[in-house]
Amino acid sequence: MSTEIVQPSLSETHASASKQNSPRFCYGHATVADLKVHKVQRTENGRVKLRHLEIDGRVVTASRRFWRSFFTRFGIAENVFRYFSPDEVFARISQQNSDDAFRFCIAEHAGGKQETEGTLLAVTNVKRPVIRYHEIAALVEQYGGTDVRYHEGLLISTHQPRGGSRSLQIGGDQFHDRFCLETPVDGFGHPRLFLSMLRLICQNGMIGYAKAFRSDIPVGKKMDYCIARALESYDNGDGYAAIRQRFESSQTSWASVHECLQLGVVLDRAQRERQLTCDGLIGRFRSMAGNLSELYGLANLEALSDKRRRILPSKARVYDLINFASEVATHHALPEGARRLQAHIGSLISDEYDLEGTAEGAPDFDAFFIDDSGAGIRQSVN
Repeated sequence: MSTEIVQPSLSETHASASKQNSPRFCYGHATVADLKVHKVQRTENGRVKLRHLEIDGRVVTASRRFWRSFFTRFGIAENVFRYFSPDEVFARISQQNSDDAFRFCIAEHAGGKQETEGTLLAVTNVKRPVIRYHEIAALVEQYGGTDVRYHEGLLISTHQPRGGSRSLQIGGDQFHDRFCLETPVDGFGHPRLFLSMLRLICQNGMIGYAKAFRSDIPVGKKMDYCIARALESYDNGDGYAAIRQRFESSQTSWASVHECLQLGVVLDRAQRERQLTCDGLIGRFRSMAGNLSELYGLANLEALSDKRRRILPSKARVYDLINFASEVATHHALPEGARRLQAHIGSLISDEYDLEGTAEGAPDFDAFFIDDSGAGIRQSVN
């Protein structure tokens, strides 16, 4: 095994946040035989959780990103650990796979103990190109990236398209077109670009985490050159026009019971996993959408068929749902919760709305739904 520690310089840490919060990365090469599982946990439904591993003589916490990349690298299914112990699985891979070497990446955060508090990120083929954290941080800074942040193996930055910061008016709101660059620093996956819109009145950012608004950056051995070319030339007029059309349509479409329930599920999961930084968000969302159970005289809306839920309107428009979700994601959620909310928005606007075009006209919408004082939720004017 061999390892390489990469510590961002002062200018590079400034690009991501502060020096105290900037991660340090350790890259190395190992084989499957070098992996050891310290603790096996089983849930009530029989699912196996393997979080505490040892690699390169260090105890680390295995991330979900590590296991996804591990299963992909060696072509096995996640449920294999239900029937075989980790030692059996690792031994079998070593016996049957002549190429069981991999590159690994460990993220360490300032203030942590190096022996025990690293997070094991993705594993990849040793021949696969990888761009180090300090390289992409410097590149993002060079090309004017803003809102630069790191989360679980990805460096995420926001950029203006090549045509500049165009201002768009959608209904009564002003937007600027942006795009987000998402770069893996552990080598797992390609750098990707996502169309984004910034609502100026409240600085809410919407990221189109959907296939329709995503562009993969093809990379060769020189990843920095490929990413630099993309940052210099990227502009997607058709994509921004499509988002604008979907936003305009959302302002004139009542949100269905189904669409409200779907967003409620995302918010509820984020709350259970402690990804929200503000209390009472689910209650405020329900106040905005209306008391649907009381509105339709049902104690359990899940008793309605999917078809029925899609044709019953709430008291909110789809645009309210988009603004609420983007406000929570931008101002009131931790990175993982924010990503799920943004992914939900991308999925919502990439498909036809359940009640598309059923509301008359586009009213003036409030800037914020959530008061910082916690006094409650502001209703949009319908």
